Amino acid sequence: MKWGIMSAANIAKKALIPALQRTEGAEVYAIASQSGKEKEIADQFGIPITYNSYEAMLNNPEVEAVYIPLPNHLHKEWTKKAAQAGKHILCEKPAALTQADVSDMIETCNRNGVYFLEAFMYQFHPQHQKVKDLISGGAVGEVSLIRTSFSFNFSRDNYNIRLDAAKGGGAMWDVGCYGVHSALHLMNEKVMRVTGAANIDPDYKVDTTSSATLTLNNGTLIQVDCSFDLASRNTYEVVGAKGIITVHDAYRPDKKKSSRDNHSGERKGNSGICRVRGSIQPSDKNFYGSC
Repeated sequence: MKWGIMSAANIAKKALIPALQRTEGAEVYAIASQSGKEKEIADQFGIPITYNSYEAMLNNPEVEAVYIPLPNHLHKEWTKKAAQAGKHILCEKPAALTQADVSDMIETCNRNGVYFLEAFMYQFHPQHQKVKDLISGGAVGEVSLIRTSFSFNFSRDNYNIRLDAAKGGGAMWDVGCYGVHSALHLMNEKVMRVTGAANIDPDYKVDTTSSATLTLNNGTLIQVDCSFDLASRNTYEVVGAKGIITVHDAYRPDKKKSSRDNHSGERKGNSGICRVRGSIQPSDKNFYGSC
């Protein structure tokens, strides 16, 4: 499949382009940028076709799919234009900024017969399938609570798009969405109710620390917290009647800590770290599983 990259975003250069070039059956065929960096990136990665407008790349019939790492507020516009041009779409998270916009995007993709995928890369790490298997196998009993945390702290000295309210900035859009997505990915249930709270930065007018509670149709509670002001965390915990599954480095396993306190039975490895604790039989004091 021939891919077109829509913009010169850092995530495209550092992650997506190298990944596509390692993937059998995929070719990074074109890149478009309105910042004037398209030729520099094309030279760096050996991309044969460059454009200085997104429309021109979409008009190329050789381009079969596009990656959209544009600022959040532009996802809807360019997803719809790409779909109308007959391109399959990998769009960075969050897909859009309102439920109505997402519905409009999906309807446009369906009408034009193209696939749409929101780019939550973490979900393809095998540790999450391991967690799903543990849940479905009854390892922790009936699940009634999932807690997720994703936070990091960064300097406010220079411009950061994460703090730009006009472009869809804020902690929930940037990292809180991982917690929501992961919990729904694990449970495969519909959300019936959402409540939340946030600290809004008085200067930037975006949430810098937020929490939300989602109630699923089966009664499971999902608690999501995220922040630009707290220490680095990217974990989730699945709490059942008989035990608890804890996944460290849930959303950035590539950034896992080089060493961990191993007193609780955790196992270190390249595939991430998962701890399962609880009791399945009266004779079992603890059990541990590793993802």
